[in-house]
Amino acid sequence: MWYLVLSLLLSVLALSEGTLLIAPTFTKVAMVNEGTTTNEILSSLTCTDSDGDLTSMSVKSMTPSSPCSKCFEVLSCGAADCLQYRAGVGTLDYTSAQYYLVTVSCTDNKETPVTEVIEVEVIPNSPPYFDPDKLYVLDTMDSSVAAGQVVYDVDATDDENDDITYSLEVLPSSSASHYIIDKYTGKITTTVPLKAECNNDVTFRVTINDGKNTAGPLVIDKSITNPNTAPVASNLDTTIQIPEDATGTAYKIRMIDGNGDPLTYTVTSSNAAGFAQFKLNPNGDINIASALDYENVALRQTDLQIQATDGYCPSPKYSLRLQVTDVNEPPTISPVTSSIQICEGQRTFSPGYKVIDPDTPDTQRWYFDKTHSDPNGYFSIDSTNGDLTTLLDYNVDNPNPMPTTHTFKVVVADKGGLTATATVSATFVDCNDNPPVFVQPDYVASATECTAAGTKLITITATDKDSSREQNNVIYYQGSGGSVYVGTGGEVIVGQAMPAGTVVTFEAYAFDKGQTPGPLRSVNPAVISVRFTPCPTTQPPVVVPTTAAPATTTSTTTTTTTAKTKVDSNLPWIIIAALLGAAMLGLLACMLWRYGHLCLHACKNFNCEKKCCRPRPRRILTPKVERRQPVRSPIELEPEEKEPPPKGPGFLFGFWKERFPDDDFKQEPQRKTLPAPGDMDAHYPHTIDAVEDPLTPQVPDTAAPKKNCVIM
Repeated sequence: MWYLVLSLLLSVLALSEGTLLIAPTFTKVAMVNEGTTTNEILSSLTCTDSDGDLTSMSVKSMTPSSPCSKCFEVLSCGAADCLQYRAGVGTLDYTSAQYYLVTVSCTDNKETPVTEVIEVEVIPNSPPYFDPDKLYVLDTMDSSVAAGQVVYDVDATDDENDDITYSLEVLPSSSASHYIIDKYTGKITTTVPLKAECNNDVTFRVTINDGKNTAGPLVIDKSITNPNTAPVASNLDTTIQIPEDATGTAYKIRMIDGNGDPLTYTVTSSNAAGFAQFKLNPNGDINIASALDYENVALRQTDLQIQATDGYCPSPKYSLRLQVTDVNEPPTISPVTSSIQICEGQRTFSPGYKVIDPDTPDTQRWYFDKTHSDPNGYFSIDSTNGDLTTLLDYNVDNPNPMPTTHTFKVVVADKGGLTATATVSATFVDCNDNPPVFVQPDYVASATECTAAGTKLITITATDKDSSREQNNVIYYQGSGGSVYVGTGGEVIVGQAMPAGTVVTFEAYAFDKGQTPGPLRSVNPAVISVRFTPCPTTQPPVVVPTTAAPATTTSTTTTTTTAKTKVDSNLPWIIIAALLGAAMLGLLACMLWRYGHLCLHACKNFNCEKKCCRPRPRRILTPKVERRQPVRSPIELEPEEKEPPPKGPGFLFGFWKERFPDDDFKQEPQRKTLPAPGDMDAHYPHTIDAVEDPLTPQVPDTAAPKKNCVIM
């Protein structure tokens, strides 16, 4: 009661001051329950002032400040004030704070306020509870109980009369959906008929709560009389093998129900295509719905999940694997009869048939049927793929041809010994398998340097053993030696005449025009040699001057004719022409020896200013050439004066100097090569320009006197 003593001491102090102020006084009462959930008046307060001043009261402080620091407040309660507990502002927790010291202040706003400490005690809340004699209950219930019936009523008590809520846990968990509890009354009822309760007993665990405290659980074990049992399989969770040629029922499921109830099956599979091969009957038989195919890998194995129910209790989920096993099936050959064409020769060929064996993978073995006739042993068959092979060079175009048609009867057998037979008619045709061959390995021909371009010299020849099928023996030729080439018909043709002494040697090949497997070229070439010889020449007779007419000088000109090479059949005519030419040359030499000096002597008597007897120029062929001195006649009127040589070199730096463009050439000169000595004779008796030595000092020319030449 220490706060009463403190109040008396304050009153005494106020009176001792000798003032007219009268301190206020009040009466207090404080108490609160822990579980209070509404506003509650804890104590009535009276605060008066003897001076008649107005007073006011308020909560000055509170200890402890938590967990309910703002739970208490001074409010007007009609004629008096009161200390009130404010619900919802904070939480009264006896375990955290068993009491609060609330300091209340009373003041008239003039004198010193008077305070009073009110102790608010927290009365703890008691939890709800079950009947101590019924914390564990053993009870039974019949399987005939219908849905919605109460199977147990739970009873609980709360000393503060707090509202109690109920919660339920069912064991085993598979039965949890079969029962519910009313959260306010505690009654446990069924949601399904107990026929669907597939367990022999069930356990209920019940807990209660008054909003502050939780109590329990209350354990109730319920055993079921005449319980319903789930069906059980005796031959599942296994693998069965079904031959691919099987039909009818593949498997019978054996499922037992203890109550004898009719069953319904549910089957699922991850391989829908595989399961489509089968059909599940209502009695549990698995029948084959379509032809099985072991070779289809995707359908070879099917896994099933099977479950049965009596309408209330489902069986466990069982597995069943269906495996399709292989059954040997005979192969087939397509087409059964066929005809093919084969090139002659030694080769391996496929008849083109196709083998279909439903057994995959499988191996096949090939052989000739017993009725196959091959007395000569010309053929063999590959045992692994059925290809046929000619064991020798099979020819249908040689002098002793082999049969062009042969019939094969072949058999293919699988690893199980099942067979299929096919007939193949093979026709052997001439194919281009023989290259052309030259009649002789080399050819020799001749031409002259005057032979005209395009002249045919000889003809080369090749043969081909193939027949005319697809132009297998049609031959053409190719080859070139530059100036001489070979035409497609084998003619050796001059493309350009070459100087005498030139030998052109080259190779030529023969080709055929075969199409299967393609054209062939002769293995060895023909070697062709063509030798060029000088052109044959013919000189006309010399005209001799007579005494009755003035002497005339005839310039001897060699007329060159082009000689063509004749074939061997013209050889007698060539010999006769050569003898006549030799006789003419002898006659010409005799006439020149007898009358040549007269002609030269007459030329001297001409006027040299005239061009009548000036000799024609000739090409420079050598750097140094001497003039031939003319033969003088025995009678000379006056000594001959030498004509000065023309200026300038006849051959400069490898190029020809052509002074007289009307010079008559037998063939076009090669101006980039030095002339050969033989060319000098070819141009005689033309005059030759002197060649000047660039290293020798040049001497000025002196004017030569004019000649007074007259004709005798």
